Amino acid sequence: MHRMLVRRVTCLLLIVTQLGCRSVYRFRCTSYPSEAGVVIAEQMVGETPCDVKIPKDSDLIQDGRIEFVFCLPDGREKSKVVDLHDLEPSNPLAEIVAAPFFFAGVGLLLIGTDRSRDDEDPSPPHLWAEHKRHKDDDSGFVTGLAGIGIAGIGAGLYSLLGGDSDALDAYEVHMDFDATTDD
Repeated sequence: MHRMLVRRVTCLLLIVTQLGCRSVYRFRCTSYPSEAGVVIAEQMVGETPCDVKIPKDSDLIQDGRIEFVFCLPDGREKSKVVDLHDLEPSNPLAEIVAAPFFFAGVGLLLIGTDRSRDDEDPSPPHLWAEHKRHKDDDSGFVTGLAGIGIAGIGAGLYSLLGGDSDALDAYEVHMDFDATTDD
């Protein structure tokens, strides 16, 4: 029975880590004037301002670069090539898997450190001494420690699945049609 459980957990972990390989580059495309179409490899991906996510193994990436073409309704076009060699893709699976642990851990930590409960006493007066003695059993401390541990598990999973806090931010790609040179 124990071996079967270990095998199932191992199999599930292997599947989850393989799903984590689907990393994406995140871009925030803006332009002046706004409402320019954004085209990558002859595919319309949005209208500024827009967020664009491109998988790291996408055919839109050529030689480690992506060319963004901005098109205004009046027919003007400008392009900007972004070199991906210095950029880190993010891993959405790492965020999805780790988030419940972070939230549960922080929730338990807040519950464990909540001392407003100490002011409430539903006990009748003759049970006050007995109630106070049991109230000081450090259950809040244990709950807080459990919260820290669960948040730590979330951080570990995030790291193991390839999460990168810098990669969570979208990279800015801006095009100014009034500028004489590309920025």
